[in-house]
Amino acid sequence: MKKTLLAVLLSFSLTGCSAAEDVTNGINYVPEATEYINDVQQFSKEIPSLAEKAVSDQNARVELEKALQEMNTTIEEFNELSPPSVFKDIHNQVMEHNQTFQDGIDQYLTAVENGEITPDFLEKSGLLDDVKVYTDLLNDIKQLGE
Repeated sequence: MKKTLLAVLLSFSLTGCSAAEDVTNGINYVPEATEYINDVQQFSKEIPSLAEKAVSDQNARVELEKALQEMNTTIEEFNELSPPSVFKDIHNQVMEHNQTFQDGIDQYLTAVENGEITPDFLEKSGLLDDVKVYTDLLNDIKQLGE
């Protein structure tokens, strides 16, 4: 009887720890996800002019490569977040878009490294086409966080 009672109490305490961890993850997740999506939006605003300069300016090309690599790192860091259960579906949606975004960044980065960029390459690559989706996902995250 004592063992059964002890097992039940242990079970309840472990469940409580999990719930507390989920709340802590939720408190951290919303600001981190918001910051990440703001970074994506900022990247999408800065890259076009940098890409245009990189066509004829070696320094801008180096800066463009660095920006692309940094965005890849930012994506990887976001993908490693542990969202609370309430955000898992949205987090998975962001990760799906991240994969497409990262693939586009990798293709663009390869073109930059090989000196194959042209004035319209960024537009043709479609790299920034899905950035609006991140804004919609951010709105969903904020709604769930309320």
